[in-house]
Amino acid sequence: MKLRLTWLVLVLFAVGIMSIGIVGCGTDEEEAPEKPTESSTKSPAEEPAVASKAPIDFEAEKKAIQEVFTTFYNGFNKQDLKVVQETFDTSAIKFGVIFAGDEPVPVASGWFNVKTVISGLWDNHTTKNNKWGSTPNLSKVWIRYKGSSLEASALGYNAYKTPPGETHIYLVKKKDEWLIQQIDGVSNRNVAKFGLDNTAKPRIDKFFARSSDDEEDLAP
Repeated sequence: MKLRLTWLVLVLFAVGIMSIGIVGCGTDEEEAPEKPTESSTKSPAEEPAVASKAPIDFEAEKKAIQEVFTTFYNGFNKQDLKVVQETFDTSAIKFGVIFAGDEPVPVASGWFNVKTVISGLWDNHTTKNNKWGSTPNLSKVWIRYKGSSLEASALGYNAYKTPPGETHIYLVKKKDEWLIQQIDGVSNRNVAKFGLDNTAKPRIDKFFARSSDDEEDLAP
């Protein structure tokens, strides 16, 4: 009997120890409260707004274009190649003239070829005294956007050697400066063939005016 009592006490003692361990383990393994997850409140990145194009100040731009052509006109007639060069976009310049007597000088491309043609006109004994006349005044100017930059076509009733004729000009605006990129002088007797209002196209390919009746300032 004594032995059974001793055994019972030992069993109860062991059960008590195990219960304490289980309770303790349960406390240790208890998970910490979950932190609330943050929901994303950021909206998708908005597309950058496209900058609107500024209205064209036609009067100011026409005045600047006239000044460039006047500088070219005076520089050419004084045979000052440096002045002429300053009015050109030499990275893409095209230049041509058509004499009286159906003598078209092919349109030259690139500054090296253009300055060779101009120097040849000044040096040749049959053309060295010829001027670009009779006035530097432009008669029509058309201006429009090309991408984010401005481009322009201009028409002058003047020409190399035999004025009045026609001068066809294509210009681009770079860093707030207008530069001539293409220019062709058509003598008066050749206007019927190469002029703006004939059935053929002017020789310079970027000149975008369709006729002398186009509304001034506006792109066709």
